[in-house]
Amino acid sequence: MILFTLRCARGHQFEGWFRDGDGFEAQQKAGAISCPECGETNVEKAVMAPRPHRRFRRLALGLGVTEDPGEGA
Repeated sequence: MILFTLRCARGHQFEGWFRDGDGFEAQQKAGAISCPECGETNVEKAVMAPRPHRRFRRLALGLGVTEDPGEGA
């Protein structure tokens, strides 16, 4: 399973779980994904910034880093 952040044509952002990327593509083409806020079916994957793995974040915090090590990346 994969979690995608999605955005409808009206700009609402929401999340959706899919079996894989192909599952998302098939549902998108079929118009089977709709925005929970407005019902719009013109939905795209939103641009997502990667988050650092929890282990690295704990290590950075243990070293006295007070900011999220993934910010500005």
